[in-house]
Amino acid sequence: MVKRFYTAKTKKQSQVNPFLALLVILVIATLVSNIIPSGTYDRLTVDGRMVVDPQSFRYVSKKYVGITDFFLSFYQGFNNAASLMAMLFFAGGAFGVVKRIGLLETAIKSLAHKLKNTSFYIIALILMLAIGTQVAFTSMWELSVVIIPMVVPLVLALGYDVVVGAGIVMLAACAGFGAAMTNPLFTAIAQKLAELPIYSALWYRAICFIVILMLCYFYLMRYAARIKKDPSRRILKDSECKYTAIQEEAVTFTPALIRAGIAFLAVFIFLLYGTVRMGFDFPQMAACFVAMTFATGLAYGSRLNDICDMMGEGMKDLFYAAMVMLFARAILYILEEAMVVDTIISFLSKLVVGKSSLLTANLLLIMQTIINFLIPSGSGQAAITIPIIVPLADMGHVTRQVACLASQFGDGFSNFIYPTNGSLIAILMVAGIPYKKWIRFFGPLFLIIMIACIIFVSIGVGIHLGPF
Repeated sequence: MVKRFYTAKTKKQSQVNPFLALLVILVIATLVSNIIPSGTYDRLTVDGRMVVDPQSFRYVSKKYVGITDFFLSFYQGFNNAASLMAMLFFAGGAFGVVKRIGLLETAIKSLAHKLKNTSFYIIALILMLAIGTQVAFTSMWELSVVIIPMVVPLVLALGYDVVVGAGIVMLAACAGFGAAMTNPLFTAIAQKLAELPIYSALWYRAICFIVILMLCYFYLMRYAARIKKDPSRRILKDSECKYTAIQEEAVTFTPALIRAGIAFLAVFIFLLYGTVRMGFDFPQMAACFVAMTFATGLAYGSRLNDICDMMGEGMKDLFYAAMVMLFARAILYILEEAMVVDTIISFLSKLVVGKSSLLTANLLLIMQTIINFLIPSGSGQAAITIPIIVPLADMGHVTRQVACLASQFGDGFSNFIYPTNGSLIAILMVAGIPYKKWIRFFGPLFLIIMIACIIFVSIGVGIHLGPF
């Protein structure tokens, strides 16, 4: 049997269960929703998409949410998060096969053996460039949940901790998602609603991506050097690690593993191509993971019954993490039922009227960052807020391209700090990093990134980033 990279926990966790943290937020959202006035914008259908009429906001009779809505929100949250959860489960099934036939372990051990004389800083840079670029083109930062178990054991073998290993994946994904060049879940929708050419100004976002990726890289390497010199400064020094370092030893790819590896790479490359060029959404991506499951298992020579067993075990590995996502969607359900989302957006929109173009652009960035706490869905944010932000940008003499850029920054980077984002909590659970420890590590970097975003947005205003 293939040795797993992480072991079951035998000690009782001392940190707060992430379910409890999200439950508290859900309770607060329910209470606050009964205080904020209800309001609404008119929605119009434009090119088959529902958009907001920015001049149509009005208050309506207060709609209250109660005990029934609170408990119903759990089912509705599950229902609304079903597509993302399904993709995560099928991804877990695919990588469950990859792990249990030994392909993952062999690949990582082989990599560790070949790079054992290479500087860790070079290894980290190569990994972050690869992961960040993939996310910058596909927006698939949720795949961190299956990439982290591959990277962390390698990093542990090189003498660093779980935070460094998870940081390589998550910080690269953060840079790639926030400064995405072709994010189909936000950039494409926002630019379409703003009547801009799809993926226009890609060159500018590419510059933003490289700069922010380097900020993340140097920040992580500074932490890595510090804990290498003094292990007592590790953020997780008092927490149990569920991963074990791989042994640096030469390994051999058997013919069966080579066949399985080719099948896995073929489907994975098609998945990336489909996401970038063919507009794959969650159903198509989930289908690719199902195909990857059986293609890899059959190429290895496993029986169908064994493949199904490994698939089920892989899904089980991610079950608890996937379930966290329903809480985030449950919070949004409560806010929508109380009809307070539009009220909050209307209040924030008034803050940017009548300011200088430079101030207006950066207020749009801050406003979108705040809204992301309430609406973790990037596509949902774009559909709701861009029709409001674009007129505000026009009135504030800010180009629509800059408005979309500010909105993308506000949506993208805050996903990695807000507890209302179920994907973040799920990834942290897989990494074994408590949320409060992640905030301690990532919080200062988030402030640095936001300063960089303000600079990029301000430069965009100065050069009239367009085409308009």
